[in-house]
Amino acid sequence: MKLLVCPRCGAKLMEDASESLRETEDGGFVVDAYPAYVCREKCGYTKRIYSVPKVIAQQGNERLLLLYPDDQGRILELRDSVIYPQMHVESLLARGYWEEYKGNHDVELLLENACDSQAAFLETPNLFHFATSELSQDAFLCWLLSWSKQTYRLVDRPLYKAAVDFMTMIFNVHNIPVPTVETIEITRQFKSLDILAIVNNTFAILIEDKTYTKDHSNQLIRYRKAVDEAYPKLIQLPIYYKIADQSHYRSIDHAGYIPFKRNMMLKILKKGKENGVENNIFQDYYHHLQKLEDDITAFQSKPVKFWDTYAWQGFYQELQTEINGEWGYVPNRAGGFWAFWWKPKNNNWYYLQLEQKRLCVKIKAEEGGKNRELGMKRMKEILLASKKHNLSLQKPAKMSSGKTMTIAQRLEYIQTNDDGTVDIKRTIDELKKY
Repeated sequence: MKLLVCPRCGAKLMEDASESLRETEDGGFVVDAYPAYVCREKCGYTKRIYSVPKVIAQQGNERLLLLYPDDQGRILELRDSVIYPQMHVESLLARGYWEEYKGNHDVELLLENACDSQAAFLETPNLFHFATSELSQDAFLCWLLSWSKQTYRLVDRPLYKAAVDFMTMIFNVHNIPVPTVETIEITRQFKSLDILAIVNNTFAILIEDKTYTKDHSNQLIRYRKAVDEAYPKLIQLPIYYKIADQSHYRSIDHAGYIPFKRNMMLKILKKGKENGVENNIFQDYYHHLQKLEDDITAFQSKPVKFWDTYAWQGFYQELQTEINGEWGYVPNRAGGFWAFWWKPKNNNWYYLQLEQKRLCVKIKAEEGGKNRELGMKRMKEILLASKKHNLSLQKPAKMSSGKTMTIAQRLEYIQTNDDGTVDIKRTIDELKKY
């Protein structure tokens, strides 16, 4: 018999009884008396004693079937230590081949360590689901960079190696051999630059961190100039850190920064996890980025009618591999939408825009021109061409006159499979007809 110890005061527990009192709606009381372990020192700790269910069948060394009162049964998964909800035992026996139980398991211990199936696959609270600002991400990047210092290699070797991998990738993308980090000085918000890390008094790592925003106002070039003025002898390694996605990186390339994208950091984090990093901050950031990756790639497996903003972004990025277009968020009074636009080959007077589930043919308005008359003329031309080439274009519900005008549209242009998921190849082939 195993010795039971009170978790509060360390005294022995003894078998006794306890009870709970509950008031009913009519003013009465219900007393629930039950066997329990009670602290000998009477510190107030009690633990209800549940009868241990009997094992009545097994499926190899993978599952046990447990019998509870009232002919209820539960399946205990041994490999993952998961216990499933109660069902009538005959219903469970009818599902799959069960063998006579011949084992000698400590069922009480197994149940004590088992996780209920309803909680086993829940998404646990994640620090970075709440710390969503760029400043929070800055703090993580500074923290990880700090661990690359050689003096930390024996403090937490897996975390040190992950930090070195991060540092190595920064140097590699600039085609510079990575040094052993003897010293590192990290400054946040240096002349408005998110992160400045000076390594071995030789290299200056500039990190402009973007989550869901983009660079603006020539800021990247200004940051490089500010660092150069303060540290003219240091070799600059500018990084544009981006966990979400954007249509293009032309201005980043022009400023001499290297885009450091989500997939690059995920590779580092995944390797760190596989190498044994157990730090909760590291693990939370890894799961945070992986969830974002899963949301953006969900367009591949989720029916189109269930797509969210991330799935549309993933879809547009996939289109960019075959169609020379751009994508981004288009605000309007109704709340805005994510769009993808491109110019068809051999045509200069209209362009095409996907407004999520709607394909639009659009023209730019002329300053001081009779735009409604122009729109009607162009609409007749495009609808005539649509009929000739079987493009399924229709008149728009309305033709407003702004900077641009929609002169034709097609609803439900996305080609789908039987289960409602997108058929990417057929959809791209369909769009190339325009």
